[in-house]
Formats: sequence, C-alpha cells, structure tokens
Amino acid sequence: MKPIKADYLAERSIPDNIIMESTQNAFVIAISYVMMFIYVGISIGFFPSLVHNRFLLGLSGIFVVIASLLIAIGICSYCNIAMTMISAEVVPFLILAIGVDNMFLIARAEREVNPDIKTMELRCAYALKEIGPSIFTAAFCEALAFFIGMMTNVPALWSFCLVAGIAVIADFCLQMTVYVAALTLDGKRI
Repeated sequence: MKPIKADYLAERSIPDNIIMESTQNAFVIAISYVMMFIYVGISIGFFPSLVHNRFLLGLSGIFVVIASLLIAIGICSYCNIAMTMISAEVVPFLILAIGVDNMFLIARAEREVNPDIKTMELRCAYALKEIGPSIFTAAFCEALAFFIGMMTNVPALWSFCLVAGIAVIADFCLQMTVYVAALTLDGKRI
C-alpha cells in the first residue's frame, strides 16, 4: 500500500505564484518603459543634433503615460476597487502604446504647420486643430469600448476594463494639456 502524500497549505501556491510573476514582470515593464523613452527621444526629434534631439519632450510624454496610469489606479483605489494581475500587467503596455502614438501624431502635426507661423503657441494650436479631433475620437471610442466591456460578469475583466477606460481618458486629458505644453516649451527652446 502506497503512503498518502498531503501538502500542507497547498492553497498558498496561487497567491505565491501571482506575487512571483508580478515581481518578475515589474522588471520587464521598467525596461520596456526605458526602451520606449529612448526610442521616443530618438524618433521624435533629430537624433544626431544635440539641440534638436527632444529627449526632454520624450521624457514628458513618458511622464504623461505614467501619470495617467497613476490616476487610473488612484481612482480605483479610492473607490476600493481591487486591481487584478491582468490590470497591473496589461494596462501599462496598452496606455504606453496609445500615449506614444498620440505623442508622435501631435509632434508630426506641429512639424507640418506652415513654417511662416513662428510662435510656438500658434503652431501647437494649428497642430491640435488638425490632429486633435482624430485623437479625441480615438480616445472616446477606446474608452467607450472598455466601459462597455465592464458589462461582463468576470471580475478580472471588469476591473481591467475599468482601469483601462479611466487610463485612456486620463491619458487624453494629459496629452492635450501637459504634453502640448511641453511641446510648446521645447519648440521655444529650439
């Protein structure tokens, strides 16, 4: 007769694995944000030039993305809504992709403004006149899709959709205010 093997506190394996996976993925998230900052800093400006490289503009864009994540997490924490692992791991990459895309669109629209317009405030105003409605429509539809996704009965998916929807709205608001202000200051610097 074989002896029976019993594992004491075996129910701890799932929370332990979640904590282990979260700590392992935190490094990957941090590295991806650093690599995205380098990519944005190189791509948004003119790389070989020390004056026109726009690394600080890239840094402000990454700050906007991180701030929008903190806003979404803060609102959910204030409302006592628990964050799930999928929210903590997927939403940062999602908002990073949306935020970087908006940064490129706004910076490109500013570069395409008539060169006869010299003041940066007017250049940014014309750029937002051109690209702002598209960014608003995309952000509205993304947030709406996430909020509609909250109709599900799956708690992890409900939490993910809530955090992502709030983060998309926060990212849009910060892109239109903080990032455009940073673009204006960077244009004055150049």
